[in-house]
Amino acid sequence: MTRVYYQDTDAGGVVYFANYLRFVEKSWFEYLMSIGISLPEWEKSDTYVMVKTVFLDMSEKVMYGDLIRVDTSVKEVKNTNFVLIHTITKEDRAVTKIETRMVCVDGSGKLKRMPKPFMENLANRVVAT
Repeated sequence: MTRVYYQDTDAGGVVYFANYLRFVEKSWFEYLMSIGISLPEWEKSDTYVMVKTVFLDMSEKVMYGDLIRVDTSVKEVKNTNFVLIHTITKEDRAVTKIETRMVCVDGSGKLKRMPKPFMENLANRVVAT
């Protein structure tokens, strides 16, 4: 759970759309850590993860002072990328869905295949949507 602070909002007290990405960034990093994928460890072997595309669907405003939860799950896994679904809830209602396509790259930013253990770990957690 996290609280929405003034810094997260626009002049009307509504979460500014770009700040949803900050909430999601924390969530996907923590999610990967929770399933045994330590990005700092993978980076030591020249495997980096970055966001390629984002789809954001807000069905209800999130406001200054709201208490929200961000849940992350795996939707799809391919050789060089994977898709995460992030659901933001407040008061036990889903209010925002965000889909991020993540890619694996090397230290120079060149697309690379996911290492097999990384890919298998994610593939074992794909949730039907």
